[in-house]
Amino acid sequence: MKNIFGRMSFPRAVILFCSLGSLALGTLVTLRAQRLSEVQGELARVPAVVKEIQTDAYRLSDLLRSASAEKFKAQSEPETYIRAIAVDGKINMGQIDITKVVKTPARGIEDNIYKMVPQTKTQRYSRGQIGNFLYKLEADSRRVKVTRVKLTPFEKVSAGEIGKDSWVFEAELTTRTKLESAPSTSTQG
Repeated sequence: MKNIFGRMSFPRAVILFCSLGSLALGTLVTLRAQRLSEVQGELARVPAVVKEIQTDAYRLSDLLRSASAEKFKAQSEPETYIRAIAVDGKINMGQIDITKVVKTPARGIEDNIYKMVPQTKTQRYSRGQIGNFLYKLEADSRRVKVTRVKLTPFEKVSAGEIGKDSWVFEAELTTRTKLESAPSTSTQG
């Protein structure tokens, strides 16, 4: 080593310094080129990510609008939801008796069925009132479905006679819930 540095002249020192410098700069350029290719790959994904964000934003907006319209009562408090629609000024159904039945049609699915009937036997409605009531139940919430309707004339009608538009109804409203299944734990010995 002494011989190399002992015979070192200024031009040789410059050549050695430039060689080491170019090696270091070459390594830095290679590292920066790799990072640049990574950034270019990430930038190529930006339009797809922006579209996903826009789609999610529109979906969130729809869900928030839906939540404010029905206030999630159709799922969390169905009886309150049904009664609120029944007493709506445009519907004017009055008081309704609601009976709840829970069924499990398939594994992991639970149906809550709400049977709705007039509170008193003397209450009668037009087909328009009943139709508007049932329509409003489904229109204001995507979580409920009217699954059964039974209309009975309020007054006895003879064959061939046209009765008045007075009806007694019985209807069922269903909300379906997917049950959360607990993860199974198995121990192996």
